[in-house]
Amino acid sequence: MDKRGVMAVVVVISILAIVSAAIHVGHSNTKSDQGSDIGSEKYVQITDQEGRVVTIPANVTRVAAISGQAYEKLILLNQTDKIAVTMSAWTNLPWSSRIAPQLKGIPIEDDPNVEDLMSKKVQVVFCRSYDGTKEKLNSTNIAAVVTQKNSGNPDNVDSFVKYVKQEIALYGEVMGPDAKKTADKWGAYFDQKVNYVTSRTANLTDSQRPTVYYARDATTTQGKNSYPQFYVEMAGGKYLSGDTEGIETITPEQLLVWDPDVIFVGRVNSTDIIMNDSKFSNLEAVQNNKVYLCPLGIVYWDYGAEGVLLMEYFAKTLHPDLFEDLNMTNEVKDYYSRFYHYNLTDDEANRILQHLPPAST
Repeated sequence: MDKRGVMAVVVVISILAIVSAAIHVGHSNTKSDQGSDIGSEKYVQITDQEGRVVTIPANVTRVAAISGQAYEKLILLNQTDKIAVTMSAWTNLPWSSRIAPQLKGIPIEDDPNVEDLMSKKVQVVFCRSYDGTKEKLNSTNIAAVVTQKNSGNPDNVDSFVKYVKQEIALYGEVMGPDAKKTADKWGAYFDQKVNYVTSRTANLTDSQRPTVYYARDATTTQGKNSYPQFYVEMAGGKYLSGDTEGIETITPEQLLVWDPDVIFVGRVNSTDIIMNDSKFSNLEAVQNNKVYLCPLGIVYWDYGAEGVLLMEYFAKTLHPDLFEDLNMTNEVKDYYSRFYHYNLTDDEANRILQHLPPAST
């Protein structure tokens, strides 16, 4: 082969190498200067909840927690000291700062500025698939890890259980070995509680399962395939919703047609929105005094890791005879001690169960 032939082969090999590197980096959502470090001590690859392969530093020390209840997951994994930026959600939930007082000193940015994230040396942003954050970070070395997605969510109990554990495991994988151990511990705990509840509710007949409406407020609910739906189903109830996924608005007339046996009120601090509204006075749940206020911890239980406690609360409320041995005060105390390293008093645990803030608030 003459010199020109050799040069042509070299050029082709070089082009193929460049294309291969470009494809590899495209999947990692980071700049190409990280590509050669994948598998080294500097960078590793993880798969987020959207199925994206993302390259992150092997040692993550600065994160932005702007995905839903991301701050709760980091408290759970004992990683609060690594939060450089968080969102304002926790500020209306006073148990958050009681359990993790360091939250008060962390900057709040619900719609973070990229330059500000870079100035704070943020390495990873926990975000939602639909909030525009991952697109903003495309041209930076900051990794966007999607923890909540807009479509393709679980559509049955089994896939839901897998999905919830996968979300906690993702946080653990990003935050390192100690966090991963805690995430695994939480996953085992979740399985244990799911098995405890469903082993008693699995054989209930259809007529033994009360119909349940979950009210974020009076006429706004979490629609089909939502966390509350699966927790209600595991707890032995039949969840009432329309055909909409996500937040669903219904009319008072629709609620009257459904006429639920039980109503759980989630994100407001009183059942008065149902009990004291004349439009709902003929509801079965109102007439039988079966409208219940959901507990409130460091997050709303309907979409946080504390949802495992909400499942138990639903089960105890819907089927008290099946769960005579279930002491919710003890369950809350055990959970906070086990995962938040905070020893609640009986009074504090009961205030959480009654949707009340800490006594000093």
